[in-house]
Amino acid sequence: MNPNSKPVPVLSHPLRPRRSSRTVWAALLSLAFAFPAFADAEMDVAHVKYRQALMSGVGANMGGISTILKNRLVMPGHIESHARQIAESAKLISSAFKAEVTTGDTDAKAKIWKDHSGFQDAIAKLEKASNDLAAAAAGNDPATVGPAVKALGKSCGGCHKAYRKPKEESYKNR
Repeated sequence: MNPNSKPVPVLSHPLRPRRSSRTVWAALLSLAFAFPAFADAEMDVAHVKYRQALMSGVGANMGGISTILKNRLVMPGHIESHARQIAESAKLISSAFKAEVTTGDTDAKAKIWKDHSGFQDAIAKLEKASNDLAAAAAGNDPATVGPAVKALGKSCGGCHKAYRKPKEESYKNR
């Protein structure tokens, strides 16, 4: 480019109206205000997916315990391990449900956030019951494993009844 040359003026297209700087700023501001809503919606979906993954892990561990017991499989240490994994997952549940997301593909009831102390109690019962099962399984005494499994199942069901939508209302049935 020649240093002595003058800048060439940019001509607008005859069929396209020139946009004022106000129009451009208005468009940018509207995008700036719209983006957080979009970001919030995306974040809500992410929270729900994480909660579902966490709770699916708990369910998978319960399924493993059930399969071992129903089929009388000889799997030394497995029930204890499954129970400990449930106890570890229980420690994550409270923070996984901090974001109040009750819409979309979720079966969480709003009661989780309305009765937060009750929800915390249910989580504590799950953790205690799973730790009790782990201890019973480590002792290799079948007479204590059965009641401990029952108590763990009761803690799961108690939470589901209070804080999870019934199957008939599940997003999976829409």
